[in-house]
Formats: sequence, structure tokens, C-alpha cells
Amino acid sequence: MTTATQDEVRLYSLGQESKRTGLFGLPMRATVIAGGALALAMMVAMTGRLLTAGLLALAATLYLIPAIARDGNRTWYEVWQMWFQFKLAKAQGRTTYRSGPNSNIPGGRYRLPGFLARSELHVGTDMYNNEFGMIRDPALNQFTVLISASPRGGEPWTITDRNLMTREWGAWLADLSLTGDVVGASMTIETVPASGQDLVESVLGAVDESSPELARRIQAESAVQFTRNQLSLRGWAAVTVRAANAMQRKDPAAMATELGQRLPNLYRQLQYAGVSARPMTPTEIVGLTMSAYRPETGDAVVSERLSGNDLGIDWEDAGPATAVTEWDHYRHSEFVSKSFEMALPPQSTFPDTVLRPLLEPHIDLPRKRVTLVYRPFAAGESVKLVENEHNDAVNAVNAGRNGRKLNGAKVHVRLEQTDSARQSLARGAQLGQWSLLSTVSLESGDKIAPATAIMTQLGNRAQIGLRPMNGQQDAAFAAALGVGVYLHQKSTISAFAKAG
Repeated sequence: MTTATQDEVRLYSLGQESKRTGLFGLPMRATVIAGGALALAMMVAMTGRLLTAGLLALAATLYLIPAIARDGNRTWYEVWQMWFQFKLAKAQGRTTYRSGPNSNIPGGRYRLPGFLARSELHVGTDMYNNEFGMIRDPALNQFTVLISASPRGGEPWTITDRNLMTREWGAWLADLSLTGDVVGASMTIETVPASGQDLVESVLGAVDESSPELARRIQAESAVQFTRNQLSLRGWAAVTVRAANAMQRKDPAAMATELGQRLPNLYRQLQYAGVSARPMTPTEIVGLTMSAYRPETGDAVVSERLSGNDLGIDWEDAGPATAVTEWDHYRHSEFVSKSFEMALPPQSTFPDTVLRPLLEPHIDLPRKRVTLVYRPFAAGESVKLVENEHNDAVNAVNAGRNGRKLNGAKVHVRLEQTDSARQSLARGAQLGQWSLLSTVSLESGDKIAPATAIMTQLGNRAQIGLRPMNGQQDAAFAAALGVGVYLHQKSTISAFAKAG
């Protein structure tokens, strides 16, 4: 991060992706495998078996090409393995999901598909007597709490205010590293078609009850007309914590007690970052998730929320009746969704408004979610990782000075960034990994191609490269929902395919 005075716009950077540089700038695993094969070929050649040595050298070369070549941020090996896994799943019928009374789902429930199928929803109460929902992943012994986090809109904030709020946001993220049990956190901004019910409720609440009925009716109808063809925006944050002891792993009530003590500090700190925050109740979490997988229920969810009624739907029935995963899109209920990932982060410094083009409502994308995912490293681990990155960057620069050109100026930029990271850690900052996921949901498959083009343009305006998450659209949909699903924990790609 570069700073000047308090009244100047500050610029930020994400740093570099963690990597280990081998010989000639190759990935470390590729260097070890191919280097070993080439060394063996040389020893075999010295024994006179030139044909065998030539075959070994050819095999090493053929291995290196897909290990170095990339499609976006993945090696060709990763792309091939994902394609094979998808085709195998499709052949076995695992890309089609059906729930309900006529399905194989136990109890005939409408459970959520995929990674959320075995999840549970529990209730807790924080130290201020606020009820909150808690999503449990029994397989990983993880618990996720959701915080309603509504941005305060487009008020004319001063530059000083913006800098202070961004600093508080950074402090909130840094604090997640201190306990050592936070798996990850995410912030989601969603746009959906406005129903007008929120505005009608607000208008009727402000109108004097003694006013003529005709006047009140005109006010309500005006509110509905005002929101016609408009989009509404909402946001929420999710924090996922790993159970620290046997009691918390066995009894969700024990974890609810622990999170009830910690949760108020999380949503109070977000308020300093310019966000109106409060814990989300189990009913709100069910409504949020159900309206994502079944968008046609969105208006009903809003209506029940405004009336103060319970949805009458359990977590076990929040899923769609049918869902089909295709290579480049995901069909759920009567809608089609396509998810994207940040394959290329900003390559230079950026202001605090860098994501605004992607977050703002777009009339051609009425249903859109953007989720920023943060995975903090434990405080002690951060120092070790940064030092390793810095040493590797120094070695890469020295290799270039010895005549082996490694991407020109990139190695020097990486050295500067790792050195800056060391200085930031010394000043109290923490280290983490960032990713960004986005999903658009459409009423027709014919709109997928135009939506993809628009998302690509919005990503370019936000200085990031967005790529469709082909071959994993169902998993990407769940992860972009911002309810505690992290793709790095669910990966089926082998270490060999990554070749990093």
C-alpha cells in the first residue's frame, strides 16, 4: 500500500501469488520432475544407451510443455483433469440433482445440493441477546456465521473518511488472523430485481395513520411504480471458524456459546468501516439461500421478512427440486446461472473504488452476486511465508543477473512487493490470500453469451480478469453464495496436475 497525506487518495495492491521459482523460471515441481528425468537421461547416455536416454529426455520435454502452458491461472494438466472428472461425473449421472418426495433424498426433503447437502443450521444468541444463525459443516468441523452488512450508499464521503473506513476494513481482516481458528471470511454484494415491498413498508410507516385512505393508497402505489424495473442491492459477510476442541466438535451449542462471545466484536468493527452490520437470524439465512437456488421465491421471502413471520421452511428444505451441472453453466429450479473467478488480479496499484464497476447494479444482469473471499494465515505463519517468498524472489533476481532471464522486470517487481510485505508485517499487518467469485442468474439460457460478455467487460473495468469456472459451475455457485464454502478445501485436482 502506498500512502501520502491524510487528505490524498491512497492506492493499494494485493501483492503476488505465492510461488516457488525453479531453474530457468519454471515452477519448482516441474523443475524437480523434469530435471530429475533429464539428469537420469544424461547418466543413461553415458552408458551408451542413447535410444533410452533420448526417450527419457523426450518424456521430460513432453511433461514440461503442459506444466508450463496455462489456460488462465491453471496448467494444462489441471484443465485436462477437470475435463476428465466432469465427463466421468456426467457419465455416472452425478451432474443431475433431484430432491423432494420422489427422490432418493432421505425423508423426501429438498436439501441443498453439492457441498451444502450435509450442512446443518443451528441457532445461537450473542452477548447482547441477538439471535444468530450458524451453519455447520460436520465433515470439516467448521461453523459459519453470517452478518448482514449493508453499505451506507453513495454518500459524498470525504477522502479522509474513505481512507479511514478502508483502514478499519483492513484492521477487521487483520484481526481474523490473531485467533488462529478462522478458516476464512467473505463479503458478498448481491443485486436482485426490486419488489417494492421494502419501499412500500417504509412509506406506509412514515405516513400519518389519520391521513385519508386514498392518500395512503396513492403513496403506496407510487412506491411500487418507483421501483418498477429497478434493482435493489444488499450485502452480507461470512466468517468461518474451526472447532477448537472436542466439545465444540461434538456439541454445536458449545460452539454457539463461543461465537456468541466473539460475534458482537465482529459486527461492531464493521460499522467503523462504513457498513451497517448485525447478525443474521436462521430465518434470514434460510431465505437468502433458498432465494439463490430458487430465485422465483425471492418476493415471498421479502414479504415474510417484512411481516415478521417465520418462513416456515427448514434448512433441510431450502434447496431446489432439480439442478443440473453443465460444463459452462448451472441449471437450478427454472433459472440458469454462470459463475466466474478472478483469474488475474489487478496488476498495479488501485484506489478503494476499484471494484465499483463490478458491484454496481447492471440492468442487463438483474441477478448478480460478487463475493470477495479472504483466507487469513495465522499470525506466526505469516512471517515464515513472507520470508520464504522474499528469499525466493531474491534468488530469482540473482539468477537473472547470472544470465538466465526470468520474465524481465517482473522478478524485480516481485522483489519489491515481498520486501514491502515484510515491512507491513513489521508494522502489525497480517497476511492472507484473496480470491473473487461472481455469479449471474438468468431466466433463459439464451442470455448466457451476452451476460458472459458483459461480465468480462465489467471485470476489465475493475482491473481484474474474470474467467468462467467451467467444469465446476455447481461448486462455484455454492462458493460464490458466501455461506462458508471454500473451494480450496473441496479441490480434487492432484498436486501433480498443479505442477507449481
